[in-house]
Amino acid sequence: MDGDSDSIEHHYDAVADIWAEFTQQPTKKHLLWPTIRSLLPPVDGLRVLDAGCGDGHYAARLADRGADVLGIDASQEMIRTAEERHGDRVDFRRARVDEPLEFLEDDSFDLVCCQHVFSHLPSLETPVEEFARVLRPGGSVVLSTHHPFHDFQVVRDEAYPDAYAALEDLNPVVEPSSPRTNYHETERFKIHWTGEESSNPGVYYRRSLTELLRPLLETGFDLRALEEPAPNEAFEREFPDAATELERRVPRSICLRAQR
Repeated sequence: MDGDSDSIEHHYDAVADIWAEFTQQPTKKHLLWPTIRSLLPPVDGLRVLDAGCGDGHYAARLADRGADVLGIDASQEMIRTAEERHGDRVDFRRARVDEPLEFLEDDSFDLVCCQHVFSHLPSLETPVEEFARVLRPGGSVVLSTHHPFHDFQVVRDEAYPDAYAALEDLNPVVEPSSPRTNYHETERFKIHWTGEESSNPGVYYRRSLTELLRPLLETGFDLRALEEPAPNEAFEREFPDAATELERRVPRSICLRAQR
């Protein structure tokens, strides 16, 4: 666990200065964020925890819409970058969501946002329990993560879908932890995003849809909405080839809103 966590932190420390470029990639800017935004309540006046805030890009967008935001992230460099860029309107603190957030009081937030963090965690029980603890009654968690069906195909085939190359200048190489992939088992894997010789791979955990939702439901959350980002008309006009390919693939992400 510690080794995995260190690897994840190192991975994001190394890309902190250029993470803003990733937030502007077509699938994030035109597919993922609009889907998440559609799940958010009006945030003006709400106390929001951005769990896994990265360089603070989305935390700042929430603050610009009137939210009082605390952003936390395991990467020291991401927190440093976030403070430099957005510290004038968002509070940031280094913290890992796979550990108890003891510095946060019970019932102290109206909304938790958590984007693409769960796919880095071998277990979801602690973060889900902590989200439930810090949320006020009636509060919501809005999260996105890797789509279980997508990751299963990626690990099973040891290949990333062709649509990725059509959108982003990367050369992903998939490294499973086992030669046999069982959809129902949680499995650790790596992606060397810049090619086989990459020394800074991303470390991920793929899990079934059941195991993604079970911790939320068992902790007492009510699932209120679930969305799979898909190309809309604007995306199809700007990126027609990628849109055609994406429509033939399982979505890369899954997004949901659950209420305490």
